Formats: sequence, C-alpha cells, structure tokens
Amino acid sequence: MLGLPQPTASKPMTILDVGDSLGEDLGLGLGYTLGSNPLVRVVQAARGDTGLARPDFYNWPAHLAALLNEYHPEVVTILIGGNDSQSFDADNQVVVFGTSLWRTIYTQRVDLMMIEAKKAGAKLLWVGLPIMQDPGFAASMQTLNGIYTAQAALHHPDVEYLSTWALFSNAQGQYSAYLTNSSGQNVLARDPDGIHIATPGGCDIVAVAAIKQIEKLWHVKLDV
Repeated sequence: MLGLPQPTASKPMTILDVGDSLGEDLGLGLGYTLGSNPLVRVVQAARGDTGLARPDFYNWPAHLAALLNEYHPEVVTILIGGNDSQSFDADNQVVVFGTSLWRTIYTQRVDLMMIEAKKAGAKLLWVGLPIMQDPGFAASMQTLNGIYTAQAALHHPDVEYLSTWALFSNAQGQYSAYLTNSSGQNVLARDPDGIHIATPGGCDIVAVAAIKQIEKLWHVKLDV
C-alpha cells in the first residue's frame, strides 16, 4: 500500500522523530505545529550529540529498532548528520571523512536505518541537512545529503527524502539567519552558531514542510 490510513481522533497517527540536535529542532517544530492536533501523536526521541559516525557512542539503528517496537509509528521523521562530518575507526583503522571507504561504511549505516523503519511497517521521511553559515561545513553537509538522497531513492516509496537546502536559503540561494515563513512573516530561523534551527521560527518552517510532504506522499490530511 503506497498511502497511509487517514488518521482520526480515535485512531491518531504516531510520528516518531529521531536524529541529533537538529532532529530535536525538527521534533520541537512538529510538537508546536501538531501538539494540539487530535489526529497526530508526536514522539520526540531525537538526541543531541549523536549521529551515525560513532555507533560506539550511540548506536542509532539499535535505538531506532527499540523505539519502533515501543511506539509502532506510522511515520518516522529523521534529521541527522550535523555531527557526522568526522573520521571514525573501523576494523582497527582510521577511516577519513569523505573517502570512498568512509562513504561506503556511512552509506551502510544510513541504509540500516531505512531498513529498520521499513521492517517495522513505518514510512520514513528523511529530512535533509539545511545550508550552514560556514561554507566548508556546508559542503560537508552536502556530501551527507547526497548519500541520504541516493539511499532514499533505493527504498522508495516507503522512504522519501525532503531537501531543506532551499528552504533555509534566501532568494540568492545563500545562508540567512532570517527567512520568510509559511505565513509570510520574516522570522529568525537559525541560531547564532550558524548551524542549529532557531526556536520557534525555524523549527516551524522545517516542521510545516515535513508535514506537507507527509500529506502529499502518503495521502493523508493532517489539517495543518
């Protein structure tokens, strides 16, 4: 089945939000936007300082499997990768960020997250990393987004990728701390560090985009 059942107040949709501190920002936005909506239950399970580069520190595939078993969500949203532009150890060697081996190993970890969600019968919306203020860091995030995009395409239609790059760029395609939200208001969208998403303005922007994508892709109406 390509779509999802239309949620009702008696049978609401559960959205499980996971990821790193950027995923926490997305979860906050989903909570703001859907918190009083009887059709949806938002489970905010993202955890700051985590990622897929260091499973020795926090094993996201294992944690995701446990969360899926506990909450049985219809939809999983993930925003992750802000901590992943780093080298890591594998098989007693240092694997340098951006190398072919690094990409291969990291891709396997992304793939495993997608497989876990599908195995549980959930749809997965992989939310891409936003543009960053520092150009070098932004380039690293683009590298990660490329992996997420490619893997999501392999797991279509149960996994879909949502790009946020243009969403958090100004009219010139550049980083901007202030952006226009869905109501046409100019809001503070990013934190002073040039990385995180500001509360509530930016969190609302990414959450509304994610909700609209869920509605469009899986044919439900969440009344946002």
